[in-house]
Amino acid sequence: MTRTSLFLAAIAVSALGDVEIVATRPPFESTPDYHVAGVLDSQGRHWVVKYPRHQLAGAALEAEAALADGLIQAVDRGALPFDVIRPKAFSTVRDGGRAMVYREPYGRSVDLDTLSKPGAQSVGRALGALHELDPNVYASGGVPIYDADGLRRRLQTELEDVALTRMAPSALLGRWDRWIADDSLWQIETVPVHGDMDEDHVLWANDQVSAISGFGYAHVGDPAEDFVWLANTLDDELLDVVTESYAMARGRGGDAHLLERVLLHSEFALARWLLHGTRIDSDEIVEEARAMLSELDETIAADPHEMTGPRWQMDDPLTGGSPA
Repeated sequence: MTRTSLFLAAIAVSALGDVEIVATRPPFESTPDYHVAGVLDSQGRHWVVKYPRHQLAGAALEAEAALADGLIQAVDRGALPFDVIRPKAFSTVRDGGRAMVYREPYGRSVDLDTLSKPGAQSVGRALGALHELDPNVYASGGVPIYDADGLRRRLQTELEDVALTRMAPSALLGRWDRWIADDSLWQIETVPVHGDMDEDHVLWANDQVSAISGFGYAHVGDPAEDFVWLANTLDDELLDVVTESYAMARGRGGDAHLLERVLLHSEFALARWLLHGTRIDSDEIVEEARAMLSELDETIAADPHEMTGPRWQMDDPLTGGSPA
């Protein structure tokens, strides 16, 4: 169902109650998961209405709302060097869950292809601060908590499901199985991660990260997960700037196998896309995933030691956006 900006403005009027809405304004967008629109009130304040299009999106929005108080407190005490969504009001929607209304955070979206060195340093610091956050902040928000063994079990279960489809190249299944079984890769301390980092969830001001949104899939897990979007876009020089700034922000020795696990998560996103297609009986998604898996298999066969891999662009099975 199409939701117009005026329809979303009406939701803002209903949810905010005594706030006088006088006009619509950008952002206006629709994704497979959300309708989003901006409104302006009589005091010149900008608000955003985020309307879930299905139950899974509604659940993610509820998860972000549940985590918001802890994140806001972390921002306000200086533990996080960026702002987060600050929910103000909600309105129950027919499509599942509730629409959220919040003040528009400061900043603008930036294409990673134009990222500067100061910007790379800023995103490294931002991720470092997030990963240094007290895990109790996440625990109090009710998000999933995994240790290293739990992460490996989840990956192994998904790998077995992929194998049962008989649609993934056997060489890739073996490659992923060896990675998951390699104890040296998983001597890690799991940390609070965003879980769905991409360009759409980061705002910038003056070459600095000003706000991060989209915490609906946040969990305590592998810090490498939050680097996939960067590794799939940035050149090696800028990625080095990010990881160096990140290591300094965390104030501890580097993770020797971070980029190997980044690659694992990036490649395995294709396997999850294949599973998603089979689960919803989408021939289009299945064929797309099989084609990308074949391309990956051929790339690795040509150079088994290549660590950058192809650049994937597809809809994420959980969020509808690009996972990389």
